Amino acid sequence: MARRRVHHPLPYRRARSLLYVIGLFWLWLWLGSGALVDGLHHSPVHAALAVYAVAVVLLVSIPAALLAVIRMLLTHPRRRAVVMTLPLPRQAPREDAHWWYGGKAS
Repeated sequence: MARRRVHHPLPYRRARSLLYVIGLFWLWLWLGSGALVDGLHHSPVHAALAVYAVAVVLLVSIPAALLAVIRMLLTHPRRRAVVMTLPLPRQAPREDAHWWYGGKAS
């Protein structure tokens, strides 16, 4: 018995959002990261830590972007999908929760 493939749009949207964030980071890196390091000229230790942090995030963003692209390709939502409303299951009537806290709760 062949199973149908289930498409969930949430992983696709998360991957797309991650690509947007990485793109904004690269834009900031290209346009404004020099001003960050220049603003730390009073302490060479802070400037070195900032350069190190930017380099680490730069190297981590490359595989993260590749994985996001792969996830977008693998979980691309179908265009001809049909949305069906499912009936709600019958539930037993809910009893009040006052039996465990009594009349003391405000």
